[in-house]
Amino acid sequence: MHLQHDIACCISFLFILNLAKADFQNYLNPQHRTNHLSDNKFSFSEYLESSDNDERDRTSISQWDQIYQNIPKNIIWESQWANNIKFGQVSAVSIDPNGNIGIFHRGTRVWGSTTFDNENTFDKEKGPIQENTVILLDKFGKKLLEWGAKKFYLPHGLTIDTHGNYWITDVALHQVFKFDNKDITRLRKGEYNQETMFSDLKPSLVLGEAFIPGNDDKRFCKPTAVAVEGNGDFFVSDGYCNSRIIKFNAKGERILKWGRTTYAYAERDPVPNAFNVPHALALASELNLLFVADRQNGRVVSFFATNGTFYKEYKDFKRIGPLIYSVAYAKGRLYLINNPSSYNIHVQGFVLDVNSGNILFSFRPGRDMDSPHDIAVSEDVVELNKKTVYKFLQNINTSVQTGNSVVRTNPHHEPAPLTDSDMNNPTGGTTTATLVLSLVTAAVIFIALCVAIAAVLARCQKRGCLLIMRKRMHWEAERRENFKLPNLLENRRGKSFKIVEKRPNPRDFSKLNTEPETSEDEYPENSFAKVIS
Repeated sequence: MHLQHDIACCISFLFILNLAKADFQNYLNPQHRTNHLSDNKFSFSEYLESSDNDERDRTSISQWDQIYQNIPKNIIWESQWANNIKFGQVSAVSIDPNGNIGIFHRGTRVWGSTTFDNENTFDKEKGPIQENTVILLDKFGKKLLEWGAKKFYLPHGLTIDTHGNYWITDVALHQVFKFDNKDITRLRKGEYNQETMFSDLKPSLVLGEAFIPGNDDKRFCKPTAVAVEGNGDFFVSDGYCNSRIIKFNAKGERILKWGRTTYAYAERDPVPNAFNVPHALALASELNLLFVADRQNGRVVSFFATNGTFYKEYKDFKRIGPLIYSVAYAKGRLYLINNPSSYNIHVQGFVLDVNSGNILFSFRPGRDMDSPHDIAVSEDVVELNKKTVYKFLQNINTSVQTGNSVVRTNPHHEPAPLTDSDMNNPTGGTTTATLVLSLVTAAVIFIALCVAIAAVLARCQKRGCLLIMRKRMHWEAERRENFKLPNLLENRRGKSFKIVEKRPNPRDFSKLNTEPETSEDEYPENSFAKVIS
């Protein structure tokens, strides 16, 4: 019993050590923290599309130049693209299945400090925007179509899905709209009555209640973006007030939601499901991942599209800064853009490897952008405040085309890592520390195991457990040996047992034994007891 108790204590000790190691590693790695959190009460916080008031340590531009000068640039700005078209505040860009570029802008309307009241309500007496707010351009910057006049109040998100349907969010209306591809095609062909064509173009799906903000199954509060799967299911980032992600089926029925609010750096290292303005969405269908640009938290967070479970986080305050406005995905790469902040970093775009999180390239139009608001792959970036649309051409073979010459990037350059584990040491020191910690933990467990085994053996030797076990094993072997038939017969002969040579006459009843008929062969244990007695 003592030996069994000691072994149980040893196993329990090792089990507790393993649990402690796992918990400690989970504490260090935010990817393994709690994923799903309960929703906070609806908040009416106002978020303007401007720089935040972050007062962290500043770094000079010269220092950032030293960081960026080693990042290969293989994306070229096409400066003359669509430079003859005038836009209002450009809020979104998307690319249709034919490679045409859709632009969503605000015309003469501007989002300012008085646009919403303290309850996030827009003054509908201002009326809709009178100009066309949706413009479709071809690859060369030629205008193919424009529409949307007198339909929208404050445009924000535009997504053209793989079937050519237009998905639009309006933060003043607090609504999400779907316009079918067939209706857009009819509009392009001029099949609508010229006088009533804009009023005739109606959405096939409307979610949310016009001008009424909310945080329930039927209402949004300033929804920002939409991402659509191939089967028609879609995600909505909701948005400036609620900080949640909602998944709907093709009919507009809610099937999933997650997320809660954080407030302006109150949580310095927020958990994955705590957003501070989820501003843009991107889908990687082949990876079953949804990417969320968590704007004010300065990160991109990815989740499994099927169930909303957290997968990975991308952020780097030193290189990209504390604000990430938009994200797009294509062929194993993430494209994102930052925004001005007190970090004094360059305002530009970044290309990341989706698996490693490494920065592959950065890009800008020869100078810093002003306040880029959205990005769409494969070629375009949208600038908000300067009412400008930039087009960039990228060379996938990591080469930069300059006239007739090709400048190759340095093959020995190591891309800068851009993951959540690299915040404090951008050169990869965190990975080394984790390796050292693992080795030390393994050594501690091995030493503890040796000490526990030695203690058990010493205790057994002191109590004589080992000698008792050896004697028991010897006794058991002798017992099995004595049960063998030859040994039993030999022992019987040694005791001079008499063997009856002649059986009594069965008819002579006086000589018959009237006792119950038994024999030693029926009870070998009794026989064995006589042998050893």
